[in-house]
Amino acid sequence: MNKKNSSITIIVVIVLIIAAIAYTSVDRNPKSELAKVRVQAGWLLNGEFANVCSAIVNGYYRDAGMDVELLPGGPTGASFIVATNAVALDDSITLGIDGDLVPLIRGKARTVQEGQIQVKVFGAFWNENPYGFMVRTDSGLTSIKDFAKRKPDGSKYKIGVTADSVIQYAIAKYIGVPVEELELVIVGFDASPFLSKQVDALAGYWTTQAYELDKAGIAYTFLSSSEIPGFDQPSMIAVASEKTIREKKELLVAWLNATNKGVGFVVANPEKAAEHILDSRCGGPSFDKAQETWLIRKSLPLFDEVKPGWIYEKQVADFAKAYAELGQIPHAPSLSELVDYSILQAIYK
Repeated sequence: MNKKNSSITIIVVIVLIIAAIAYTSVDRNPKSELAKVRVQAGWLLNGEFANVCSAIVNGYYRDAGMDVELLPGGPTGASFIVATNAVALDDSITLGIDGDLVPLIRGKARTVQEGQIQVKVFGAFWNENPYGFMVRTDSGLTSIKDFAKRKPDGSKYKIGVTADSVIQYAIAKYIGVPVEELELVIVGFDASPFLSKQVDALAGYWTTQAYELDKAGIAYTFLSSSEIPGFDQPSMIAVASEKTIREKKELLVAWLNATNKGVGFVVANPEKAAEHILDSRCGGPSFDKAQETWLIRKSLPLFDEVKPGWIYEKQVADFAKAYAELGQIPHAPSLSELVDYSILQAIYK
């Protein structure tokens, strides 16, 4: 081989190597070809959204042809973002994941003239809502019904609730006393009033405030709100506008399938799932891995082992009825007004 041919051969080899490198680095499913899915969370992007975060980080959505963006909700400056309401008002949001059914039920109980929201729930990741009351183990409180009792010194038990809460009305109805007889104290979203003994019972979530109690070494008991008849409801509910459900059913089916795959990963790998919360596409590095691991491990029993994402009819209908009976809404919306089963039925044929 002469010198000229040798040079040509070297050049050809170099070109082929560069082409091979370029080929292997090309994204087979470029972002521009992925369906954009914006998901509004109902709270800060902590371990409650681990199934979505893991589905993002592990590429489950990308593999299914989606580019998923998870948006934080809850307290944002002076405002509070409620996922269900955001979905109803903003067409750029594909779907939302909310903590409970209350915003949906309230929005559906309005008339069309009053601005009834055109949103439905199409999936639910937790079979129970982690809302209830934290009480000290040595307080003598073993049931929500005990809130009507007196302390040994004759004083009433102080019950901490948030300003926008209606749980006190449910408690009063359950116990059979006027709400005025309850010793209510308005508190915020942290455990400090309980830790400082300003209240004897703190309304909140064992996924958040309870961590503060564990960290402080406080022996406590959690009294679930589901103790109150009809107040058992699903949590981490997936909602979308009725228009999106009609026009983008295949997209929602793909999203729910990929998110359920995320559920499977979280259940099998809770510590790794906690690391995913710290990803910039999820909660971010400011979150604490130990706390998120604690939350995720505590939440594992809430996932449905047989049908992840399934919505149980009686649970939803009973909660809507119980909420209406508190006088907070004029009537209980029907199950068909609240739930669309077409996405779940496409998955669980």
